[in-house]
Amino acid sequence: MLSAVMSQITLAHEPLDLPLASVWRISRGARTHAYNVLVRLNWTDAHGTTWEGLGEAAPYAYYGELRGTVEAALDAFAPLLGDDPFAINSIMDRLEARVRHNTGAKAAIDMALHDLVGKLLGQPTWRLWGLDPAGGPETSYSIGIDTPSTMAAKAREFADAGWPLLKLKVGTPDDAACVRAVRDAAPHARLVIDANGAWSATEAVARLRQLAPFGIEFVEQPCASENVAGLRFVREQTGLTVIADESCASEEDIPALADAVDGINIKVMKCGGLRRARRMVEVARAHHLKVMCGCLIESSLSLSAAAQLLPLLDFADLDGNLLLKHDPFRGVTVDRGRLGIPTGPGLGVVAVNEQPRP
Repeated sequence: MLSAVMSQITLAHEPLDLPLASVWRISRGARTHAYNVLVRLNWTDAHGTTWEGLGEAAPYAYYGELRGTVEAALDAFAPLLGDDPFAINSIMDRLEARVRHNTGAKAAIDMALHDLVGKLLGQPTWRLWGLDPAGGPETSYSIGIDTPSTMAAKAREFADAGWPLLKLKVGTPDDAACVRAVRDAAPHARLVIDANGAWSATEAVARLRQLAPFGIEFVEQPCASENVAGLRFVREQTGLTVIADESCASEEDIPALADAVDGINIKVMKCGGLRRARRMVEVARAHHLKVMCGCLIESSLSLSAAAQLLPLLDFADLDGNLLLKHDPFRGVTVDRGRLGIPTGPGLGVVAVNEQPRP
């Protein structure tokens, strides 16, 4: 049995620079690095043993965060953590009351708390939630916007390696040529597309009709985040499954989307952590919507946190760590699209070249 709470939870953070293996392009721009933040929460029990929980923030300007804003928010949150790592709801409520938005910073603390509690109990997070790690969908592999030949080469590489589902970023005048090239290169792969809000509703309908012969399973965020009526129009006019991403940041956004889309894409960074992500799953199910979980460019630390949700999902796009030149953590695994949720305590993550704690 755990001893009584003895010490304050302390927070430290440091830069986590993640160079990409190649340029990553979507309709909003291109990146060669992710400038993330690593969070460490420490707590000492009554026996003098110090335990550490790890979290990661992936700041993204589209959601109003930069590394500097994350670091400032973390400094503001540090005095609010209290002395009971099991009081995750109370802790996160205090953070929500202290600073609005800053969801990446909150997500890092949230996942570090889940990691810490799991380590204290000696159990993985998914087990503490009562989930079956064998359940859940395969993950897609995302191919960024590029020339038709480059996108086709990447599709062929991953299709030949056994990946069943490819997600193509679109939103340029070359979309049809790119998707055609991918389909020719990977004739048996399942394809989904993500426009990241690049089209107007009428443009989306025209483009999707043009792409229909290539066997698209669903489209993610075809038009701007605020254009809910446009999402509804696309769904009605094309008959395609429409998934809302940028339009759905938290559980409060779901009711307004319920009759406009078929599902939502949850991101742990976008909503502020695993606690809020689970709320989004429950609200989406109450509105008869499908649930997807995606990611930003993140290491295996935060991807392993998101993977804890896998048994609750219909679709997964948890591949951000595969875009990195070097992943500083080891946790979630993937084999031909099938994710392996870590079985170690907490998030089940260790730093590369570091041995798991016994």
